[in-house]
Amino acid sequence: MVEPVTVWWASVREAGPAHLALLDEVERARRERYLRDVDRDRFTLGAAVTRLAAGRERGLPPDRVPLTRTCPDCGAPHGRPVIAGGPHISVSHSGDRVAVAVSAHGPVGVDVEAAGRSLAEVAAQLLGPDERVRDAADLLTYWTRKEAVLKVTGDGLRVPLTDVRVSGPGEPPRLLDWAGRPGLAGRITLCALDPGPGHAACLALLDQPAAEVVERPAAELLR
Repeated sequence: MVEPVTVWWASVREAGPAHLALLDEVERARRERYLRDVDRDRFTLGAAVTRLAAGRERGLPPDRVPLTRTCPDCGAPHGRPVIAGGPHISVSHSGDRVAVAVSAHGPVGVDVEAAGRSLAEVAAQLLGPDERVRDAADLLTYWTRKEAVLKVTGDGLRVPLTDVRVSGPGEPPRLLDWAGRPGLAGRITLCALDPGPGHAACLALLDQPAAEVVERPAAELLR
């Protein structure tokens, strides 16, 4: 049986002392750099669920998961999580929601964004000349689809979001084109996610066209 790609969902309200105890020294130091408690809680949950989910996949306790966060640009430990020997991991958090995507088959990129934020500045950096939105919900759809694409390739925000063209609101999520990268659209699969009210989310998979995607509550890992 082929293992599905799993997206674990947590609420920021689930963060507790037991989850903080799962973080290593590097993660604790990074957590302390956040100024607000809610941001610390989001990071704590993201790191804890990452360790718990990967440990389940590997048959390891959370503190034995070989996880690194080395930035590919500067070498500092503030990059995305990478687990030696797999699985592939992607983490996103916004508003009340924390998402951790786990795949044993290839790279994943997950993005969740909360509604109710000021999005005017985002629109100018996000939309290409042929992309139109009617409201904030449409903008969040474009945003999460593009961010998921940039995460699955590992480019992150080093690439302008306007270089990436995705299908619009009301259409199935799909990468249409990436300026200067022919052929990539055929390798990336986008999946709409259900993060709950007040949020939008998308998952991107690289070279996994037939993968099954399941969404599960992280409470079963965190308890």
